[in-house]
Amino acid sequence: MKSGGFPCRFGGCYETWHVVDPKAMASLLAASAQRTEHEETVHAYRHQRLPEAPRRTSYRPKARPTPV
Repeated sequence: MKSGGFPCRFGGCYETWHVVDPKAMASLLAASAQRTEHEETVHAYRHQRLPEAPRRTSYRPKARPTPV
């Protein structure tokens, strides 16, 4: 990320939580949890997940028989 951490997702707030050890998943999860806690307690904001884009399928229609 450009900010070097997790920015608050509430509009107009510039708080950022940094990942202490970028190679440790626990550090990443801790920074994310701190951001979420801030958003909920300070702004009463709950992030809404965006709908996922439809995934491509490997389905292929059956080949049509060749006319003789």
